[in-house]
Amino acid sequence: MGIKYLNRFLKENCSKNSIRKINLNQLESKTIVIDASIYMYKYIAENALIENMYLLISLLLTNNITPLFVFDGKPPPEKYDLLQQRKLQKKTAEDKYNELMTEYKNEELDPDKKMLLFQEMQNLKNQFVRLTENDKNKVKELLDAYGVMYYVSPGEADDICAYMVITGKAWACLSDDMDMFVYGCPRVIRNISLLNKTVLFYDTNNILADLCMSAEHFKQILVLSGTDYNIYEKTDLDTTIELYTKYMKQLVTKKISSNISFYEWIMQTCEYINNLEQLNTVCELFKINHIKELDEISIILKHRNSKELHSIMEKEGFVFA
Repeated sequence: MGIKYLNRFLKENCSKNSIRKINLNQLESKTIVIDASIYMYKYIAENALIENMYLLISLLLTNNITPLFVFDGKPPPEKYDLLQQRKLQKKTAEDKYNELMTEYKNEELDPDKKMLLFQEMQNLKNQFVRLTENDKNKVKELLDAYGVMYYVSPGEADDICAYMVITGKAWACLSDDMDMFVYGCPRVIRNISLLNKTVLFYDTNNILADLCMSAEHFKQILVLSGTDYNIYEKTDLDTTIELYTKYMKQLVTKKISSNISFYEWIMQTCEYINNLEQLNTVCELFKINHIKELDEISIILKHRNSKELHSIMEKEGFVFA
């Protein structure tokens, strides 16, 4: 799910011109590409997958926003270690949940203790939530009925989302995954509130200006700080930023050649990077290449099938006048 502590770092070091809360009506007439899995996992954890997806779509369309939902395809082999780690973490959380459930069912348990147990169980339940193919198909059926376009990525959705914004097919990407910044997505929208109808808007170019960084240096810092593809590196954002500051100071004072890259400088001065070749390979994974298949895509709203839409939502307990 991206780079640890990046959001905190950006909020502490960037202006309100770069990161600001806005109302959804300020995105009127915009085309927004959406990383579907982010919100499907969020809403299924709330036991309201179809209900909240319906509300999300309705909210976007009510504000005259044209959405394109992008679904994950097959994860790349480079992500195998992370997926195995997540699988183990889910199993651990589920085992702990079942253990607490046995204790929770004890009728002699103190009411206050029972409430604390319930809260802990809810937190654990969110950690092992699973999204099935049937869940995904239900969301696709909802989108079809609503006349909203979606695209199934051959691989992961985030690079497709970034590509659509970079090439101008979409104005911004709605995603809570901080990896969008590693891909160089120009505009990212996060923390959408279905209740307050607000989002947090990130302008990447303004962020780079605030940080006095080039896009390439920003990417190198984020990759080195730890992504989904190099989870075993003993690196972190704060230390990487400290090293980058020293590197830039030496560049500005001409103590080192301008031909020496940030990674090369680290290799020469400390033992922070274990495998430079692997690190460069990870950087390449975040490179946005031309995707010919997307050239002909026009993001539009299709015909809404109100009868089918009502049928889907009535199964979720919705009542239409």
